[in-house]
Amino acid sequence: MIPPKLKIFIPMLSPYTGRLWALLGLTALLAVLAMLPPLIMRAIVDRVITTGDRGPLLMLGMAMILVPLISATCSYLQTLGIAYVGQKFVFDMRQALYRHLLRLSMRFFGKTGVGMLVNRLMGDTGAVQNLLTSSTISVVSDLVSSAFAITATFMINWRLAILIVLLMFVFVINFRLNIGFIRQSNRNYQRSMDRLSARLQDRLMTTLVVKSYGAELREQRVFQEQSDSSLKQVRAMQVANTTFSNNTSLLADLGRATIYFAGCAMVLMELMTYGDVLAFTTYAIQLLWPAVRFSLLAKQIQDVGVAADRLSELFSESPEIHDAPDARVVPHLSGRVDFDHVSFQYNPGKPIIRDFDLHVEPGQTVALIGPTGCGKSTLLTLLLRFFDVSGGALKLDGHDVRTVQLKQLRRHFGIVLQEPQLFTASISDNIRYARPDATQAEVVTAARVAEIHDFIMTLPSGYDTLIGVEGTQLSTGQKQRITIARAVAADPAILILDEATSALDSESEHAIQIAMDRLLKNRTAFIVAHRLSTIRNADIIVLMNQGQVIEKGCHDELMKIPGGHYAAIYARFTGRGTLDEAQTVFSSSP
Repeated sequence: MIPPKLKIFIPMLSPYTGRLWALLGLTALLAVLAMLPPLIMRAIVDRVITTGDRGPLLMLGMAMILVPLISATCSYLQTLGIAYVGQKFVFDMRQALYRHLLRLSMRFFGKTGVGMLVNRLMGDTGAVQNLLTSSTISVVSDLVSSAFAITATFMINWRLAILIVLLMFVFVINFRLNIGFIRQSNRNYQRSMDRLSARLQDRLMTTLVVKSYGAELREQRVFQEQSDSSLKQVRAMQVANTTFSNNTSLLADLGRATIYFAGCAMVLMELMTYGDVLAFTTYAIQLLWPAVRFSLLAKQIQDVGVAADRLSELFSESPEIHDAPDARVVPHLSGRVDFDHVSFQYNPGKPIIRDFDLHVEPGQTVALIGPTGCGKSTLLTLLLRFFDVSGGALKLDGHDVRTVQLKQLRRHFGIVLQEPQLFTASISDNIRYARPDATQAEVVTAARVAEIHDFIMTLPSGYDTLIGVEGTQLSTGQKQRITIARAVAADPAILILDEATSALDSESEHAIQIAMDRLLKNRTAFIVAHRLSTIRNADIIVLMNQGQVIEKGCHDELMKIPGGHYAAIYARFTGRGTLDEAQTVFSSSP
């Protein structure tokens, strides 16, 4: 009976069914070959040495030489085969898990630490590889050997055979007494490593903040505390494993000594021959060591079970957003967007967007403004269908986004975020990321539009220059212009710009503003911004508060609304160049 937590791996093993059966057959052959030497030695002692008959000696000697040669060849092939299947199995499992993670929704990633995911993707999958090792496959050999050996021992001397059976029960008792502690200590250790990995990932990604506030020593102390906690867990796990392993080895040694001396006593009592004792003790050892391996394998399966539990948790996560059965492909969009009385809530009873109604024609620029937390960025996630609307409908060129294939839907968008996100790759690959088939000429054109081409050409390797982790050797403005070039190369119908210039100095902002003006040409755009210049030039300005539309229209229209909130905001911050999105704007009179 296969444990339920291990059943998720069965489909991944199906491509290797033929190889596994071949390995099992090879293992069974090795088991049979391992049973022959005791019988050959027994024959040499009783039929040649004791009787002085030299006739069978040559044949028995040749058998003694051929058996290990054949065994060594089979063992070599078995080891290589197991190594290949085990490594390929882990490779396929990691691919399947990574593919599954990429399908999960943003809500999952919002509640799950990156460090924990990396730990499970790399560490736990490696632990599961232990399912396919020589020690695991050899269980077949041990079963065949044990069946052969127990039969042979009862045929040679049933009294000593009963003693061996009793010793087997002692191994079972040792396993039952220790396995619970082993399982729990292993699980505790893995959880502590998840926490440690998650914090390490988080702090390494925010090194600038740590250094800016001089928090190095504090972070070092916290990391030390968490490391000490993990060290305690790994010590407890080692104590449990070592206790079990030592007890198992001790029982094997005591059992072998007991059987040897009992056999000698049987010889003195003339109940066994010297050949019988030699063959019996050899078979007894071949019974005891499989018992040792069975015990260690059972412990190993428990370790794998812990990893399998953790992997099963990830595989059991279902994508919240997925394609409808009849999802359509929309190859081209003009850029018309309709929010038809859209509402949305992350949690029941706590609406974020309330009855949002907006109709955008192709090529129009929409500026979303309002206090922090009013729902501006949430609207953008609905456009990309990272979440589904709770009420109403969101349509692109008349197509409800829930009826369009996700992969096709998101290809129509270009995104520039407040914090530029680049990959550890060349500049060219970063620009080409949104459209891998873009030619080098298109990459260069995109860079020119983004006002970054001249800078790239000053680098020693030009477009082949490698960017470090998250582009750390570039300034924020340079990274942002590369992300704009990436959006240009994607040639999207709809652009999303989320505070794309808020973290820049004036010089970088000017260059990026030029790039963005080129990018916006003839494209529908949604801009979350607090720059007055960007807002004033928008075709539609949407002023939001608590997920609702307070006012909407172009700049001139909104300025004419008597007692309007937008007019009050604009008047208050004219000359500063930026808007202060404080809630007080909505609670005070214009």
